[in-house]
Amino acid sequence: MPVKGVHEGHRKRLMDTVLKVGLEKVSKIQAMEFILTYIFPRGDVNEIAHSLLSKFGDVASVINADWKQLVAVPGMGERSAKMLHGLSDLFNYFAEAALDDKYTFEYKSDIGDYFEELLRYKTTEMLYIIGIDPASRVKMKYRLVSGKLDGKSFDEREVAKFVTSFKPAYLFLAHNHPTTKSAPSPDDLITFRKVFELCQDLGLALVDYVIVGSDGVYSTKNGEFYCTFTN
Repeated sequence: MPVKGVHEGHRKRLMDTVLKVGLEKVSKIQAMEFILTYIFPRGDVNEIAHSLLSKFGDVASVINADWKQLVAVPGMGERSAKMLHGLSDLFNYFAEAALDDKYTFEYKSDIGDYFEELLRYKTTEMLYIIGIDPASRVKMKYRLVSGKLDGKSFDEREVAKFVTSFKPAYLFLAHNHPTTKSAPSPDDLITFRKVFELCQDLGLALVDYVIVGSDGVYSTKNGEFYCTFTN
């Protein structure tokens, strides 16, 4: 009689476990294996999961790693490395989409909560415009920049197109400093001024330029925090 391998049926057991208790309640190695089953449709991914976690430390660091770093791990080819790296954008897209229509800006704390959720844990600098409707609800957002902000790194026509397409009542501009405090840099101030003047030309109010840094969610317009972070 053939002897079953130790990993035979492991994928099904893993899937059943995750569906039963949730991904947050399984071990780190099980979570990594579960994610890898979407990258590798067949075969045992246990060894690759161990190798990835050994190199990068945790699941988030694996997904945020550059694909060229991932491909150096035994068992990872170029296609699988790019697919795994691409999950970062997928997860960010889902998290951002889940924010739509969720927030109404009635209080200062609402603004702080929204921008903390949107930008606090991003590992890359980003610049967003956020459209607010007449009832102070967040209706649409658009990422103008992903990468280093230098005051010249976005096309003003994109802002104009956003305004004419979605017709918000007013706008917020938002940016993040992934590893530093929220105090605006000279480039931040140039960007704020450019978008502010453009909004004036379009007959639309730019309420604030919000910056999310390691210390909190900061109002460039008012020079104070919407909320601060303790760690």
